[in-house]
Amino acid sequence: MTKTIKKILVLTLLATTLTACGSGQTAETRMIKQVTDGVEAQSAEIRLRNVNIIKDELSQGILIGTLINWSDQADAITGINIGGISATLSAPKFDLLKNKPVIFVGDSANADAFAQIGKVAGERIAITFTFATATPVTVDALVVAKDGIYENLVRANSAVAAPVMDEVKP
Repeated sequence: MTKTIKKILVLTLLATTLTACGSGQTAETRMIKQVTDGVEAQSAEIRLRNVNIIKDELSQGILIGTLINWSDQADAITGINIGGISATLSAPKFDLLKNKPVIFVGDSANADAFAQIGKVAGERIAITFTFATATPVTVDALVVAKDGIYENLVRANSAVAAPVMDEVKP
């Protein structure tokens, strides 16, 4: 009887200690941050948020995302590669001033970038951001079809936006 109680006590103790999360605050599953289609990254004090690619009917990969500089020291985006192809940018560089975000697509968009891509919706594509002073950063972003919430994209520079068909009037 005493041996049985000891065995149960030892087994209970082992079960509770071996099945507990040994990693604690550094567990890999706790570190997952992606809660949207877009990915997040960081280079020095520059934060990249909600970065993804929208593929339109012309096979253009349109960059969506926001970059924010948290540092007092100014920086600039000097280049963007989408899938190994240098993106067409709406400006030669985008200045990154403290708390003045550079926004690709949306009502507050102040930048535009796109490249021809061969990936289909659901696949991932590498996007590399090059900065004037910060270390370049590469993210593995999701390619999303231009439908649903992405159907009517508001882009910063209509000169590089995909052409819109004129409405036919009877």
